[in-house]
Amino acid sequence: MSKISIDIEYIKTSLKNIGYEISDCIERENNGINWQLKFSNSGAIVTIYDSNKTKNTVVNGKVDSDEKSSLKCIVDSLKSKELAIDSLNAEIINLIRSRKEDYYYDFKQKPHDNSEDLLHDILCLSNNLENRDAYLVLGVSDDYTVVGVDSDWKSNNIFDFIKTQHFAGDHVPEIEVKDMYYKYIRIVVIICRSSKNVPFYLTERYKGINENQIYTRLGDTNTPKNRSANYSEIEKLWRFHFDRENE
Repeated sequence: MSKISIDIEYIKTSLKNIGYEISDCIERENNGINWQLKFSNSGAIVTIYDSNKTKNTVVNGKVDSDEKSSLKCIVDSLKSKELAIDSLNAEIINLIRSRKEDYYYDFKQKPHDNSEDLLHDILCLSNNLENRDAYLVLGVSDDYTVVGVDSDWKSNNIFDFIKTQHFAGDHVPEIEVKDMYYKYIRIVVIICRSSKNVPFYLTERYKGINENQIYTRLGDTNTPKNRSANYSEIEKLWRFHFDRENE
């Protein structure tokens, strides 16, 4: 069996992109090459062995059992290239660290308890006033503490639900759902893609979300469900629509 080639730079970059700040990386020779990583924002000490054994990363240091086991799993998977960190992950880390919300991103402590609130959030973010990709980040509390999302939570229901709604022009918000990490903690990001089909709105009422009513997001605040975006905001969204109609 051919020897696995350990790409230590790939592992280091991936750990940086999920929020670990590497303070030291020591290459050592002890019955084969290994690397010891230390971090300025975690008490973990990670030892990575240059061997064909892909699950032999050791995590020690002053960390709790959850971080120890999860970080070991992440590094083992990076070592074997079974895990690729999404290119967006580093940006999401920076948004969380900013400790604020804005017109194109919003944090939720947990997945939505009801589909009405989920739909409202997706409409507001998809209709953001810069017509850019927007992010609904699940697993971050109101005080910006990262609490994570349970591993058994699945995203399929989101897509199934969205398909049941009646959108004007049959234009459905373009969303993706991605698993990401804040250090060793799993978070989920619902990406509302920039689209030429804004503004998105319903032609049939769904619970508290009115038909033919356009919602957006101003600063860190969604348009209330019982109100519509104002005239200038709606005009701006239609300008995006017509400016991009030939794409």
